[in-house]
Amino acid sequence: MGFSLTFMRIKQDEQVDADRGGVADFLERRGLQLVAGRYGGEIFDLDGKPLSFDDRFSDLYLDPLDKSDPLSGGIFHASLTGAECEFIYELCVAAGFMIVNPSGDPTFLVPQRNHAPEDLPELDDVAWVESAAELLQALTGSFDEFRAYRNKVLSQYPDPGRKRL
Repeated sequence: MGFSLTFMRIKQDEQVDADRGGVADFLERRGLQLVAGRYGGEIFDLDGKPLSFDDRFSDLYLDPLDKSDPLSGGIFHASLTGAECEFIYELCVAAGFMIVNPSGDPTFLVPQRNHAPEDLPELDDVAWVESAAELLQALTGSFDEFRAYRNKVLSQYPDPGRKRL
């Protein structure tokens, strides 16, 4: 597969800054560093090896943490392996990023509800994902299948504050 994904934080119609400290901590915990490159910050381990998943090079990038514009990132060719999806999901949770899928269906993926519904441009094309596995399902399966799965799971755990008729 060759998905292109963008990571950013928005509030209504404006891109806002992500959690730079969260990103720095995320990279440090994994023994990774940002190095200035062609597309902003390329990610390497502390030995200078480029970021890879399942022995395959990753072109995932992040803006340098010291830039003044709102922090964002992305990946040009996501293979969507389990390890890659887990990394992307955890990075987006740490940064407060949502994921924009230009291919659509869904266009917007929000990990751990780190964006409020009113901050999103439209709610019909949003997948609210609570794990790397749900992210993978939303990107590789049919969005309708994912939505049906989520509705099934949520219906098993009714909201305790909701009145029953």
